[in-house]
This record gives sequence, structure tokens and C-alpha cells, in this order.
Amino acid sequence: MAMVETGNVMTTALKGTVNQTGFEMAETNPLLADFVSAYDGLHPLLDIGCAYGRNVAAAVRMLGAGHVAPDPRLQVVACDCALEHLEAVDALEIPQVTTIYGKLPLDLEDVKGLAKELGGFSGILVSEVLHFLSGEEIKESIETFKELLVPGGRLCITMFSPLANISGSNCPVAHSYRQSYAERESAGCKWPGEDINLKKLIRELQASLASDERAMSCFPSYFHVVSATQMKLALEAAGFKILLAQEDRHPGHAPHFHNDGRESTQVVAVKPTLEMLARGGA
Repeated sequence: MAMVETGNVMTTALKGTVNQTGFEMAETNPLLADFVSAYDGLHPLLDIGCAYGRNVAAAVRMLGAGHVAPDPRLQVVACDCALEHLEAVDALEIPQVTTIYGKLPLDLEDVKGLAKELGGFSGILVSEVLHFLSGEEIKESIETFKELLVPGGRLCITMFSPLANISGSNCPVAHSYRQSYAERESAGCKWPGEDINLKKLIRELQASLASDERAMSCFPSYFHVVSATQMKLALEAAGFKILLAQEDRHPGHAPHFHNDGRESTQVVAVKPTLEMLARGGA
């Protein structure tokens, strides 16, 4: 999700998703290299929430534009819950990319069927998707990612962190949101960001924006930020080994989302092989 401010009005700046509550980022995912390097030449990569294909197209370029897999599904699979997005990716006419419908956390039967047919995925990218899910749905999704990956397969996740200015810079909503998050975290909430009503805060604290129904319609009805530490714990509980867990800047975020350089939760994890398990995950 990304917006820019024009006077007192927030207007969409990047390429809006079909449901009008998210945007394809202006730059490729900061974990794209980690995602692409997971490709083993046999099991495809999977981009969940591919939008209009920015990351899958970049992944193919990084793998080598001159290489056309005998079976396109053996390179990059683009998954989304909006058919219009999948049609847009198909229109790119990239031979190494195939599209498939899927929606987290539970509507991924087609993806699971393809994984079973092809032996699993060597890497999964989940870019700016999980902040639309509850804590329980994130947990269910993590279990699905583990099922879809081959042993040694890599999972790359980016989502908004609690430190982002999620409703624009110099806005009291961002401060109030972070304060509520910190209070819930101190109280021991496992998912302290999941029950904070963003739209309610906007209406209470920023009347100029709240009065603009067009701008308000661009905010999702549900928005759940998660810290890198919380995501790390959830992944470890599911049996993943963590390679990276940090809050950093996403190059595709609009500047008004910037706060202190830690606006994006970024995690890279691996599904252990039997050898890794025998070594105790070392």
C-alpha cells in the first residue's frame, strides 16, 4: 500500500491493485536477490501476491533472459487472488513465467496441486501481503509455505513494520498507532498490531482525511503490522531456520511512509533439510 499527500488529500501514487486497497511498489522487492538465488534449476520459484508482475519479470531477468525453460512452470510461477493481475502478467508474454490463482491463507488448492506435480518450490516470495492477514491467518499461511517448499527451499517475506508512517508523514495517526502497538506488546499480546483499527484512528485523529471518502476508500478495512522479531518467532515455531530478520527501508515505499529507516519488516527463512535437522539446524 502506498499513497502520496496532495494538500490535505491522500491520492494514489503507484499502480493500484484491483481491490483499491494496495499498490504494486515502485521498485522491486528488497529481498529479490535472496528469492532468485533460491532457484535450484529444477523446482520453480513462486511469487505470492504478484500484482502486475514487477518482481517476476525482474526475477526472470536475473536468472538470464536468454534462458527459456522447456516447461515455463519450471522457472517462475506468479500467484495472485485477482484474475486481472494474472491477465496482466500473462500479457507480459514472458515464456519463463506461468500464472496461477491463489489466495492466502487457505485458498491455494491449485498452487498445492502444482507443487505436488512439480515436486515443490525452491523459493517463495510473499511481498506486501501478510499485513492484510490476522495473526492466526499468518500462522496458517506459514504452515502452507512450509508445505509448498522443497527441503532447503527459501521463504522471503516483506510487509509493513510497526515503525512505518502508515497513514502519511507528520500525521498523528502514525504516532497513535505506534503507541497502541507498544502498549499491546508490553501487555504480552502475541500479535499486538492485529486489533488496531486504522480507519477508526484516521476518523478520530485526522478530520481532513476522514472527510475525503475517496481517500478513505484506499485504506484497507484490515491492516496488521508485524515486527521482524514476531515474524521470526512465528517462523521458528513452524520449524523454519531464520537467515535474516530485520526492519529496514523498502525502496518501493513512497517517501511519506519513511520514519527512521525501519519501515519494512523483512525476513528470509529456509525449510531445513534432513541433514540440517540432523545437525540441529546449524
